[in-house]
Amino acid sequence: MKRRDFMRLGGAAAGGAAAAAPAAAQQEGNDSTGGNQSGGGGGQTKEVAVGPGGELVFEPEEVQIEPGDTVKWVWESDGHNVVPEGGGDWGHEPLENQGFTYEHTFESAGENAYICQPHQSAGMVGTVMIGSEGSGGGGEEEVDPEEMGVPFQAHYVGIATILMMVVSLGYTFFLLKYGESPHAKGGNN
Repeated sequence: MKRRDFMRLGGAAAGGAAAAAPAAAQQEGNDSTGGNQSGGGGGQTKEVAVGPGGELVFEPEEVQIEPGDTVKWVWESDGHNVVPEGGGDWGHEPLENQGFTYEHTFESAGENAYICQPHQSAGMVGTVMIGSEGSGGGGEEEVDPEEMGVPFQAHYVGIATILMMVVSLGYTFFLLKYGESPHAKGGNN
């Protein structure tokens, strides 16, 4: 194989791989979103266990949802309630026992802290974060590139990177082994 032919092949392979990876990622991204599976006010329901295994906790302690989503509290032990901290028009004050459930749909963005009144001093507290911004307090949340309109999969990035490394190493090898064209000034003698 002549150097010129190798360079054409290498350039074509690298260009083709660079163009194919985003196109394949776009196709896979379109295939995987075949419905309103999460967020965006789709009415998703997240479940919170109240006193799982007899422990004085809400599990999970913090729930992230979008406006229009519902949180469902499921009692897994006796003598608990769900009361919004600082008041609110939601919650369930009467003490309930295992098997009871309570649901509330949150419509506006923000942070809603809640407690179990009899067990607040034991640390039985929870938070519902509504919207992608939540409370705005604390550090910034990592943004998913797909939410910004960049649908790609990590393996495509890895494959394209490895392919480009192999092409670069191959190009370097042939350049060092065979040097420049005999028609160039200076040469690599």
